[in-house]
Amino acid sequence: MLNYKHAVITLIVLVIALSAPPAQGQAKHDKAPEGTRKGTRQPQQRESGVRPPSPVTLVEPPRADYLSGEATVAVSGNQNPVIRLGLSPNGATIIEFPAADKLFNIIPGNSNLVTVEESPTKETDRFIIVRPGDGFASPATMANARRAPATSVIVQMQSGLVLTFLFYPVQQLAEQAHRVVVTYDRSEVMAVRRAAGLAVNLDSAEADKPRTSSVRISPSQAATPAADETTPARTPTPRAPLRVADTADIDTTEPPAKLDVKTNDPARAASLALTEVTRSPKSFKKWSDTVHGLSLSTSPVREVGKRSQLVVVAVRNTRKIDARIIPGQPEIYLETVDGKGRPLQIEVVKKLATETTETDGLIPADAIRYYAVVYETPILGARQRLSVIVGQTIAADEPATATLTSSKR
Repeated sequence: MLNYKHAVITLIVLVIALSAPPAQGQAKHDKAPEGTRKGTRQPQQRESGVRPPSPVTLVEPPRADYLSGEATVAVSGNQNPVIRLGLSPNGATIIEFPAADKLFNIIPGNSNLVTVEESPTKETDRFIIVRPGDGFASPATMANARRAPATSVIVQMQSGLVLTFLFYPVQQLAEQAHRVVVTYDRSEVMAVRRAAGLAVNLDSAEADKPRTSSVRISPSQAATPAADETTPARTPTPRAPLRVADTADIDTTEPPAKLDVKTNDPARAASLALTEVTRSPKSFKKWSDTVHGLSLSTSPVREVGKRSQLVVVAVRNTRKIDARIIPGQPEIYLETVDGKGRPLQIEVVKKLATETTETDGLIPADAIRYYAVVYETPILGARQRLSVIVGQTIAADEPATATLTSSKR
């Protein structure tokens, strides 16, 4: 019996001893999936696994940074900016410039895409109108709508400032630039250009030189009447009438007196007249009403030559602060009035020379400065009169005005 129990115990021990290694191996085998859950084999699974495809997103090209609607662009004196404008095949854009400056040159890039409207009054305009050309609505152009400019127009002002306009094709009228106002200080522009050695006060001196792709605004010598013609050259009527202030009725219907010193040089005649009036400032007795601090008085008109006259304009600053005068003024205008004296038409009279006692465009507080102006003699109608205006930069649209010739004839 004891032997039987001993044998059974021995057999159980052998069974346990023989079965122990497989149990440990199975434990290791069972732990492998647990290790996988903990991340031991996770990288292999990511490498071999197939990820589902990402959804496809259609991205529209970003809209170009161009101007739409009505915008104002302020330009500093040291800038020659590039201005981006949206233009629709069915639209038009008006671009306005300061009253103190004038258009000198317009250089179109591709007139088949964008055209600058030909104006009969371009010599006195302070704006341009741009329209889409025949090829602007082509599929090739509209394929780049809102993304790239189609063409450009370069405008140079008489101050010398150069502005480049890039026109972006847009499909909707709401996206295009309808009116753009460009503002800058003409004196600042000229000062910067002088410092850089660049030309300023561009005029018609070189207008007769050949041009291939630009529209010169200043009249050429070929467009000026010959010296023996009876009708003097005058700048055409501006489209928009000027806003003029109350005028002083300074009657100069008496025949103009001749200049004491004979000279055919307009600049010398103006200089001599300026020297004369500064010696007798009390000769200016009739003054116009004050407009924004400026009041005007004029000397009697004098003959300089067969085709030119001279007048000296005294400008008084009645304010306690300095007044900055618009460059290029005084201006002389030929006004046509109706039976009640209201202006119907205004034309700019061409100036031949100007001499002045002011410096840097400033009239100090409570001071008077003088301007001697030589201009082409106009032929006056029964309801026409000459007026001289002087404006300042803070109120360019409301200048002080004085009448040179009374309409009482």
